[in-house]
Amino acid sequence: MSKIIVSLEKKEHFKIAREIQDYVNGWKINHIGWKIICESRFDEFAPLNNYKLSNDKEVFVDFKLWDTPNTVKTVVESILEKGATMTTISTFNNESVFDELEQFKNDIKLLAVTYLTSWNRDEQYQICREMPDFMWRRHLSRVKGFYGIVCSAQDIGMLSGADKSLKRVCPGITLPIKRGAPSGQVRITTPKEAKELGADYIVIGRAITASKDPIRIIKDIREQLAP
Repeated sequence: MSKIIVSLEKKEHFKIAREIQDYVNGWKINHIGWKIICESRFDEFAPLNNYKLSNDKEVFVDFKLWDTPNTVKTVVESILEKGATMTTISTFNNESVFDELEQFKNDIKLLAVTYLTSWNRDEQYQICREMPDFMWRRHLSRVKGFYGIVCSAQDIGMLSGADKSLKRVCPGITLPIKRGAPSGQVRITTPKEAKELGADYIVIGRAITASKDPIRIIKDIREQLAP
């Protein structure tokens, strides 16, 4: 069964996290969410404390790190101190960054990120100047020892040549009734579609955090993901 990670982007989302923590496998925290954590009393966010202490839960800090080796190292050290279990690294970094990250591979789950789910195919080509299948093959050859890949579930078929041990972590998840609603995502799938395409994790946000009944939504998602 694909694991569920919920994206927390606003302070009120952390309050919702208390309600839903028994039904999900972890949280995704972006720059805004991390700022909220750093500026608040840590005991406000009991779910993050709980998940930090449990082996089967994740605190996924989604910074898409792309910088100098020393800066990337410093950021990874900082988020590790606060209990992060996963983070994203841009595959556009140079080799010295990947060399620097070797020391963290047993401490945090490193995820390669390249082709954002907010890009359509034309935008991907304009940015990367190569077709997606060639891009994936070239970039993923550089991330040996990583835990996984962040990709649209639509892209999993292009990853057939990638290391089979790499987990497929898939954002761009929407519910059938939400298709067409503005989300900033382009290459989207439903939870059931993502599971059938081979997603190990699905990352979903507003469909849950904007719902008046987030527990019901998560239970519906779990039904879609059931074997």
